[in-house]
Amino acid sequence: MFNPEAALQRDDIQELERLAIEEFRPRGRGYDAECSMPVENMQALFERGWLATTLPREMGGKGSNLDSDDPATYLQAIRVLARGCPGTAHNFQVHNHAAWVLNSVATPEQRELFLKPVFERPFLGTLVGSEARRKHMYQLNTSARRTEGGWIVHGEKNYATNAMEQLGFGIIFVTIEGATDYFDSHLMVVVDHDMEGVSIDTEWYRPAGMRACPSPVITLDNVFVPDSHVLGKPGSYPRDRWQGRFHLGFTANYLGTSEGMYDWFLDYMRQKGRGKDPVLQLRVGEMKVALDAARALFHRAIIAWTEGDVVKAELTSMAAKSTAAHTAFDLSHKIIHCAGSTALFDEFPLSRYIRDLETHVLHAGHDRTAQILGQSELGETFDSTLQR
Repeated sequence: MFNPEAALQRDDIQELERLAIEEFRPRGRGYDAECSMPVENMQALFERGWLATTLPREMGGKGSNLDSDDPATYLQAIRVLARGCPGTAHNFQVHNHAAWVLNSVATPEQRELFLKPVFERPFLGTLVGSEARRKHMYQLNTSARRTEGGWIVHGEKNYATNAMEQLGFGIIFVTIEGATDYFDSHLMVVVDHDMEGVSIDTEWYRPAGMRACPSPVITLDNVFVPDSHVLGKPGSYPRDRWQGRFHLGFTANYLGTSEGMYDWFLDYMRQKGRGKDPVLQLRVGEMKVALDAARALFHRAIIAWTEGDVVKAELTSMAAKSTAAHTAFDLSHKIIHCAGSTALFDEFPLSRYIRDLETHVLHAGHDRTAQILGQSELGETFDSTLQR
């Protein structure tokens, strides 16, 4: 039987965890303070080949994604990165998801144009669907109007992780003007930062947590996007159920961040000589049980992707994501009460772990996730690709 935990024993994953804890975590304080891109971390990941994790081995990548014979490596990589720097883990996640999508739907010419640079320098990709006033995950306000040789794109996108001024490749989700059904209206286009009418506001993103994964606003003012930059056919993204593949990427980040916080907390308590405190022992035992349960469901969800039932795998992944998110909240509150206020000083990483979790797990959409799982259980119509 496929064992998703085996990847954690690989030398490259263990070296990645060491890098995350010993190098990325100490740098996190600076990135957090400046709300800046972790460029040194991304350079280190590039040099070790991790920015091509989801790309095929024959191309030079690591060949790990949910459609491959190795669905675990890229998820365990997100997890161990999050133990040290959740923001870096999210940059890594978004980029590798974007590379996976692009490689799967692109023409050979598009792969040459957009993916070849990934092997030459830290050339980051992003998937940008979020916007302030979207009607539905797949029905957006950012519009695309057909014109000779391409499309005119107009709108504003937010939470565009990795979309800095020197954007590598940005896969932008738009709605085709005049189409009403989201399967017919949804279109993916690649936008370059230097296209006329593209502006990127890097000052907008100032959240409480996850500040090491800058996610600017992209304004598209009647941008001409040539046909060479259109990915797949209208509706490729929802029809091929791409969003459902991404649940476990978030799960891996929530779980890894919780583990990193928990491991730091245990070490802090041991150094304080608090190990004999019976109340602390009780709380640590409760946290261990919760983490073990979240880990088990995470691994079960990875296995589900090898069993052939995509919808079941999506539902299991949603349950794993929700469980990891709730576990993160539970641990962060218990740890605060056990560790005391001094542990939250800036010199320690605990406050960043907590702020990152409190910010990032909002993406889990707890109520919507539970509703979709309930719809499935009750035999009602549901869409397990939705995040919210």
